[in-house]
Amino acid sequence: MFGKKDGRFKDFFRSKWQSYEVQGSEIYVLKEKFKKLKADLKVWNRDTFRNLNQAGEDIQRRIQDLDVRDNESELDEEGREEERILLAEQRRTKHSQELLLQ
Repeated sequence: MFGKKDGRFKDFFRSKWQSYEVQGSEIYVLKEKFKKLKADLKVWNRDTFRNLNQAGEDIQRRIQDLDVRDNESELDEEGREEERILLAEQRRTKHSQELLLQ
């Protein structure tokens, strides 16, 4: 979802970097752009991780609810299909988290 296999970070970086308008010497412009980029990256990082972590927690909670229902009485085919879909989503979310960490 992120990282080398996904250009969203590069696009984010490029668009932010180009949007900064700073006047002064080359070294001053570079320093100020890095300062602005650092602030924007903190926001991007917080939002991205929080969204992925929240999605993972929501999926885990829904899987646990299905497990409880299955223990109380056998799940019907619809419940089993929902569980299969959630498990696939859980794998994708974990993979995205791993890519982001890289």
